[in-house]
Amino acid sequence: MTSTGDLLSHPDAARRWTWRIALWTLTLAVPAAVLAAVLDGADQALSVLLGAALGALNFLTLARAALRALNQTGSTGRAAPLLATLRWPATALATAAFLWYMPGRPEGLVAGVLIALLGLAATALQLQPADEPDSPDR
Repeated sequence: MTSTGDLLSHPDAARRWTWRIALWTLTLAVPAAVLAAVLDGADQALSVLLGAALGALNFLTLARAALRALNQTGSTGRAAPLLATLRWPATALATAAFLWYMPGRPEGLVAGVLIALLGLAATALQLQPADEPDSPDR
């Protein structure tokens, strides 16, 4: 099996991370939204789905920035520092817009963002080398 460094330096690493994060987030968000719809109505289900979408987009941009930083061999493009600076304010404004204008509820939005975090964690766990021996100090 390839090492974690090889998986991160592969040219298609950003594309694979994008698909895996999106797939895990979708896999976790749909059952959570169905459960929210059954327990608390369609507004709560919408909140879970919007929170998952917001969280996934946030973590996707974070993953791309991290992969870009790990693979950096020269200078980055001109837009990279600007995008990194605007990512957090854009996420905060999107959260405020969802809470202000959408019929959803805050706890559903938080649950959706946590589901996206679980999707990111599941993707990261897939990159752990399975055949790496345990260190003797464990």
